[in-house]
Amino acid sequence: MDRTAGFIDVGTNSVHMLVVRFYEGSLGTPIYQDKEAVRLGKSLYGQGKFDPETIEKTRVVLSKFKDIAEGMGVEEIVAYATCAAREAPNASELLDAARKAGVDLRIISGLEEARLTRLGVVGPDCARRTLLMDIGGGSTEVTIAEGRNNLYMDSMSLGAVRFAYGEGFDPSQRITPKQYDFLRRQVDTASYRSVGRIRDLGFEEAIGSSGTLMALAAILAAKRGDDDASYIDYNELKELMKDLCRMTAEERSRVPKLSSNRAEIIIGGGAVAEELMFLFGISRLEISPNGLREGMRTEYLLEHDEKDFDIRSSSVVTLAARCGCDTEHSEAVAEYAARIYDSLCTEGVFARNDRWRSLLGYAAQLHDVGEFISYEDHADFSYLIIRNAYLAGFDNEELEAIAQIARMHHSSMPGQSGKGLSRIPREDIPPLVQCALILKVADILDRGRDRSIDSVSLTKDEDSISMHIKSKKDISMVVWKLKSVSSDFKKVFGRRLAVYAEHGGSA
Repeated sequence: MDRTAGFIDVGTNSVHMLVVRFYEGSLGTPIYQDKEAVRLGKSLYGQGKFDPETIEKTRVVLSKFKDIAEGMGVEEIVAYATCAAREAPNASELLDAARKAGVDLRIISGLEEARLTRLGVVGPDCARRTLLMDIGGGSTEVTIAEGRNNLYMDSMSLGAVRFAYGEGFDPSQRITPKQYDFLRRQVDTASYRSVGRIRDLGFEEAIGSSGTLMALAAILAAKRGDDDASYIDYNELKELMKDLCRMTAEERSRVPKLSSNRAEIIIGGGAVAEELMFLFGISRLEISPNGLREGMRTEYLLEHDEKDFDIRSSSVVTLAARCGCDTEHSEAVAEYAARIYDSLCTEGVFARNDRWRSLLGYAAQLHDVGEFISYEDHADFSYLIIRNAYLAGFDNEELEAIAQIARMHHSSMPGQSGKGLSRIPREDIPPLVQCALILKVADILDRGRDRSIDSVSLTKDEDSISMHIKSKKDISMVVWKLKSVSSDFKKVFGRRLAVYAEHGGSA
């Protein structure tokens, strides 16, 4: 499928647009994103319906977005409205305004919003049982996903804008402990059914999405001073909300990483986040920047005869293409890495783990994306690109692992101590370092970027690991380079590397 499509999400707080260029075998490349705060929820929850000024502003934004999309060659625009439009008694006026702007706007249900958000965050196939939580302006969607199934979905009347303007408080002023406790009790009431069901089902990982959660994660990261906005710690959030409640909106707007547009609504969103994390038993919530629009993009692919695409592979292929990677080299390295991994497993050097084997494969495909910035220090740039590319279908832990494997392919191995790997769980450090060394060796095997190695296998001896290579070409430089990593093999696998080659330069 070669075409360009636009995806518009008319939310309770803002109107967002994503433009994606699709091509065969790819998840598509985003070429434009924009948003405009229209605050449909402010008039709805404050006055009971959309006011004419807000509807007109929404029409202007939709008209402008449509013009931008068409200027980029968009052939189709998919536009959905969510919670505010579901609840407003005069939602038809909003739909009429959208039609005047040339946009066919459809109102979707809360459960459909939950389903699409799941597609956007983890894709159609979820490796682990995962709790997904999206805190919007008017509603909060929760889903338990596993494999291709949604074991539970709910849409609750909880949101940042709803709480800011619909509970009788002045969000521009300080919020008293009594007022904040009232908001938390509202969360308890609205989530009662979901809490029991989710506790019964259980989950291995929790992922949050939405602007509210991303803003809270960014504030906490700035407060810690580590710039790691990939998660929210419950105890840190609890203390942050106490601090924010003591401030006026003007004072909140000066908090690092909190925009003035969110100064009035952050308390409501934070109350939902804090209480749901408590009720669901979440100590750490991973944060994804993906959500409804990305789910609309995935759904679009599934509806256009791309039902068999692998979202993880498609994400990797798309990023590699965007960065202009040498595809033949990356494929050769991935192939050699798989052979080496399988040989080491067969020899009993370590136990086979399909998850780590696949992460190694993705890292092999992306190990040189940093060359897009500069060849010098490209491994470090590869880490930064992979870690911040928000690859669909991967969780934060997997992205960190792929990025670290790619980063280390051009450096000496850290051994089992895990130096420089503070974001990796301690039990994952040994397999990660093993994969990084395998990638390093696989990259050396294609040193000439000519796919000259015909076969490679490894055997385990008493004090060494022997690598047997065959090639019709002279691969002397490959052999010399491989011998230089013998000490890394000793450090990581407890055995030195011995290289035996049959090639055009010698026998």
